[in-house]
Amino acid sequence: MTAGPRGRGEHPSGRGAPVVGVVAEQLLRPVPGGVGRYVRALAEHLPAEAAVDGGAVTFVVCRHPAERVAAAGLPPAATRRLAWPGRLATRTWVTLRRPRLPAGLLGALDLVHATSAAVPPVRGRPLVATVHDLGFRHYPDAYPAAGRRYHHRSARIVAGEAARVLVPSEATARDLAELYAVDRGRVTIIPLGVQPPAHPDHRAAARLLHDLGVRGPFLLAVGTLEPRKNLPRLLAAFGEVTDELPDHWLVVVGPVGWGPKLQPTWESVRVKLAGPVGDATLHALYEQADGLAYPSLYEGFGLPVLEAMAHGTPVLTSDRSSLPEVAGDAALLVDPLDRGAIAKGLHRLVADGALRDRLAVAGPRRAAAFTWPATAAATWATYREVAR
Repeated sequence: MTAGPRGRGEHPSGRGAPVVGVVAEQLLRPVPGGVGRYVRALAEHLPAEAAVDGGAVTFVVCRHPAERVAAAGLPPAATRRLAWPGRLATRTWVTLRRPRLPAGLLGALDLVHATSAAVPPVRGRPLVATVHDLGFRHYPDAYPAAGRRYHHRSARIVAGEAARVLVPSEATARDLAELYAVDRGRVTIIPLGVQPPAHPDHRAAARLLHDLGVRGPFLLAVGTLEPRKNLPRLLAAFGEVTDELPDHWLVVVGPVGWGPKLQPTWESVRVKLAGPVGDATLHALYEQADGLAYPSLYEGFGLPVLEAMAHGTPVLTSDRSSLPEVAGDAALLVDPLDRGAIAKGLHRLVADGALRDRLAVAGPRRAAAFTWPATAAATWATYREVAR
């Protein structure tokens, strides 16, 4: 059952502005990924939006030690820890629609925002849900079977229950309409943002490169190691141009997700897997790299593209899904299924001086239009509309 509309004075909180429960469990996952970066940005910027408006935000997580919750960037005083283990709760929320959020918690909230595919039952409170992408429908083989079932079930729940669906791109909005018949009037496009650290850690980046044995200029690839990121094809394409780029290395940054291990089959390729790194180190690597290679098969947004452009680093990315929408004219677009096109693009990204100069100027200009405070402000405005 969906709650009916209420006037400003009818909020359970008794405030003129809403009190919102934001599900932040993604921050406590083993691999938070890009969704985790989104949730962390909301945790940083939403409280200020709420305070100015006279509302409030409660971040909702499952059973975790208080120190781990604080280390994830969630304000302890504004975070409600549930009694249930995270993996169990997030699975059964979607597969069984239980356990429901506690009545005492919901009684103090005007609405609930599910920031990932883990969509809790909300006992009649309005539900706002973020759908980041529907890649599991376009590239099912790039997902485990259980993951496909879980995300499909989650998307059906959102289509049936959400008062408003937030998406990061027009591409995802189209997918929702075409694949799940979600009326566009229920969908709000709120792009993600970029906020480079004030002081990128160049020393840490230099130590990492030294420890990896990277002894020259390098191209950077960023993302969780999983099939959708198209990394085996990228490695093969890089192998095709190592003779033309005899001094360059390819550094792959990101946690292990799932799928076959990345193992180049040729001896001469200068590829290093760096694993996950902190934000300050990552942004130092963006600044030092000769380019970002991001030929993903499908993205709902593609944060690494935006992050690299913010530093003026030339970007190669895919010509499909949301990536042309995010990159605009500030990146080199290639067919991610064409290894030869990726290889040619990598060579151009390094050797074409005019292209590099153009992208170095266009990238920061493009990235400046995407900020996390703007994401939070648009999200809070949506809360107000839904709670009203």
